[in-house]
Amino acid sequence: MRTRSAALATFAALAGIGLAAVPANAASAPAPVSSISVTPQIDSRGTVSVDVSWTGADPSADGVVVCLKRGTSAPATPDTCESNVAVNPPATSSGPITFFPAKTYVVAVYDYIGTTPEPTYSAPTFAVRHGTKLTFGYACGSYTKGSHCTISSVQKNAPWSRLARMATDGTGHAHTTITLTQSRLYQWRYVNVGAHELTTYSARYQIAVTS
Repeated sequence: MRTRSAALATFAALAGIGLAAVPANAASAPAPVSSISVTPQIDSRGTVSVDVSWTGADPSADGVVVCLKRGTSAPATPDTCESNVAVNPPATSSGPITFFPAKTYVVAVYDYIGTTPEPTYSAPTFAVRHGTKLTFGYACGSYTKGSHCTISSVQKNAPWSRLARMATDGTGHAHTTITLTQSRLYQWRYVNVGAHELTTYSARYQIAVTS
């Protein structure tokens, strides 16, 4: 009797250890996407956004999550992202995702498997895009119809690059001359961005024209 009791006790202990070590619904993490592309956009109302696309998603994944978070480090999972967009296959782009101008963001893409109790995510594939900022200034000798004003801008937080049809100098300054015809709102928009920059815009200013 002693020998049999000892054998049963040993078997029960080993079986318990085995069950605890192997969860019944454990899922292996999918492979990350191969590459991502971040395309900044600005619409006619001045709303800035990015469209994120990717290649090489894991065929076994249930979908992709696109994450935007301020800063330069990609989180291990998208749970703490400010913008968190789930995309089902076979789609390979997010559509427009808005962001705050003049802020630097990390843009990350995660493959995932399952939804309950929690998805299993791949490692992130990510890119950092630096925020930019434009100031607005103007100088008018007169505000009568037909007179000229110089409107100027300084692009901050980024090296010089193309601004509409103007080129900023080495310190980020740009200017152009306008002819006053009627009272209008004016705004600088930075849309032709470099590989590591985001779209941005200045405040809107109204120049009132007198007769």
